Amino acid sequence: MTGKVYIVALCGVADDPAPGLTPLERADTPHLDAMAAAGVTGLLDVVGKGIPPESDSGAMALLGYDPLVHYTGRGPLEGLGTDFLDPEAPGSTVVFRLNVASHDAVRDRLDRRTARDLDDNELTVLLEEVRAGVSLADHAATFQLIGFGRHRGVVAFHSRTRPLSGNVTNTDPQYTRQGPFGVPRDIPLARAFDCSPLDDSPGAGNTAAVVTAFTARSADVMTRSAVNRRRRADGRIPANTFLLRDGGDHVPRLRPFHDLFGRSLAIFGQVPAERGLALLLRAAWRDCKRPADEPEPRYYQRLADELEAAPSDTVYVHVKAADDAAHDGDMTGKVAAIERVDTLFIQRLRDRLRPGDICVLTGDHATPWRSRIHSADPVPVAVTGTGRQADAVSRFSERSAVDGALGRMLACDMLATLE
Repeated sequence: MTGKVYIVALCGVADDPAPGLTPLERADTPHLDAMAAAGVTGLLDVVGKGIPPESDSGAMALLGYDPLVHYTGRGPLEGLGTDFLDPEAPGSTVVFRLNVASHDAVRDRLDRRTARDLDDNELTVLLEEVRAGVSLADHAATFQLIGFGRHRGVVAFHSRTRPLSGNVTNTDPQYTRQGPFGVPRDIPLARAFDCSPLDDSPGAGNTAAVVTAFTARSADVMTRSAVNRRRRADGRIPANTFLLRDGGDHVPRLRPFHDLFGRSLAIFGQVPAERGLALLLRAAWRDCKRPADEPEPRYYQRLADELEAAPSDTVYVHVKAADDAAHDGDMTGKVAAIERVDTLFIQRLRDRLRPGDICVLTGDHATPWRSRIHSADPVPVAVTGTGRQADAVSRFSERSAVDGALGRMLACDMLATLE
């Protein structure tokens, strides 16, 4: 590899092909298709059979590290990326991924993603009120809390005198724990789960008690908040509860990317867990989330410029657009998002590729719009610039990639095909 390697993770772009045409197949994507036609294609299993990836485990796999070997959970990477977790102090901190949700006790109904319409100011106020109004002193614990990306957040619990452990159940009823992975349930439940220890250790018992107290006390604060009084008056559902999942108390030990591949790495990411991964891999980090006040065309042009200008030999970029529409069950919106990415970003990226550059187009996970949740479906991949003869595939899609020269492989083995 003599030029720059671009690894483009189109977040949630893949879908379940069984029921009919996928959004990728419905979308008009001349630039993605041109890249597929010019290179070699195939399918990637991002983690493994039956395990839906998250963006962090997806990035880990696409960068050559097997999540089945190395992954310790979303929470610890989020904690490292937010500076909530000190990797040199295991046992004193446990970190969880958090959803801002809405529970209607009268109707026994739970909406996991209240923050579809929770603006940044409302979220900021709610979290400030929880920080000010909740104490865990009776559990000899403190907490740190941050929100990002509409309904998403991170919470870390610390104790100087009592051990804490990530080996506890999720309270988010959509996800069951399978080792360090959160696996979606077929039938979402109408209320949060209690947090329970998964072993008999004092740390797991302490953590379950801390999570239970935090959940109840924060819900009380949020229910009384002026933010939710206004939301109810406006006919909107209140943001009145937190759902926690993917807890953990330690991060993996990973060989730096340069030591493993002999190339420098920059990660252009959108979530704290990706920053945590960048720290572990000794990679340069750039937050590439689009500012709310930046027009989409300008954002994608700037992003393409910054990728080209990055001094690293390898750049990984997380492109978010299609995933949000899929989580909302909006097939038309997912198609439109894919088309915008193709026109506004992929075209610009193609124009910047130089002789010797390699470009990998793929996804970090599938998000089928019907299920509204990540799935273990394989994702298509198209690789250009390796010097290999192009295969016969001319579309970038799930079904087309079945016939690609790369076949079907684990994502963590993909980088080896670039040699």
